[in-house]
Amino acid sequence: MTAIRTTAASELLGVSASTLRAWERRYGFPTPQRTGGGHRQYDLGEIEALREAIERAPDAATAVAMARRDHAQDAPEDPFADRGRGGRSERERLSPVDRLRRALRRLDEAQADHVVEESLHLRSLERSVDEVLLPAIDGLDRDGPGSVEYAFGWRWAQRWLAAATRTAPPAHRPQVVLLLDGSASGSVDALRVQALDLALRRAGVLPIAVGAELQATELGRAVGRIAPAALVLSGRTVPLDRLGRLVFAAQRAVGGELPVLDFHGPLDAGRQTGVERLDPAPLVARSRLLQVLDDEDGDDRVRIRRGR
Repeated sequence: MTAIRTTAASELLGVSASTLRAWERRYGFPTPQRTGGGHRQYDLGEIEALREAIERAPDAATAVAMARRDHAQDAPEDPFADRGRGGRSERERLSPVDRLRRALRRLDEAQADHVVEESLHLRSLERSVDEVLLPAIDGLDRDGPGSVEYAFGWRWAQRWLAAATRTAPPAHRPQVVLLLDGSASGSVDALRVQALDLALRRAGVLPIAVGAELQATELGRAVGRIAPAALVLSGRTVPLDRLGRLVFAAQRAVGGELPVLDFHGPLDAGRQTGVERLDPAPLVARSRLLQVLDDEDGDDRVRIRRGR
């Protein structure tokens, strides 16, 4: 247990030391230990749970109740504890997504790694990303966009995906997929693009990701060199007029028709643009992309004719 003194605990919570002692007397939480000299020392986990609850609760009593519940859920399980008749351990009650989100909220990188490693014993790497890693980061974003916990979780996920990408097998398929990435740095969409890149590599396809800030002439030059089999638009930070110029430059560079698809991109789902919107899940999006690549006759729904 990491213990902190009363002054540090009150500063973390933004309340006075007397208020903290009043909560202890009235609600029985937090529950400090006493040093040999009689000074209070608070469990950092209890204080962190209380700090998070204060941000969500309408009053002190509710905040304390929420913190007590959350801290009990976060506490490590005693493997020898009696679970009772029909009882289940905390680990069995919480989903892997919840456990990963809690680990990241506590800035516990080792535990986050452990949760994903456990998932890999039950799921493929792609499913672990789709069903555990990305939903956990989404949850952190909903809980506290712009928070330290979200920033920590995002960077952890980015490093994890990068490490998995480095161990992906070499491409064995002849097609190249060009990812035009306009996602904002630090956004969940940026992780989704990285996850799609990883999923394509593990299927033997070489994805090449470039930023949407490129000039149209530079993109056209790159497309002429790599001759991609499909162009995927991603991210929501690119203005549509600029996006149109980039797509036109890519079409002109290949000298014909080019499958263009949208993956968490800026195109409005309700508008008829001739661009197919891929499923938001990277694994499902990969399956559709592989169908497009394998279809020698192409699919008119995803092809945009080069302008004359």
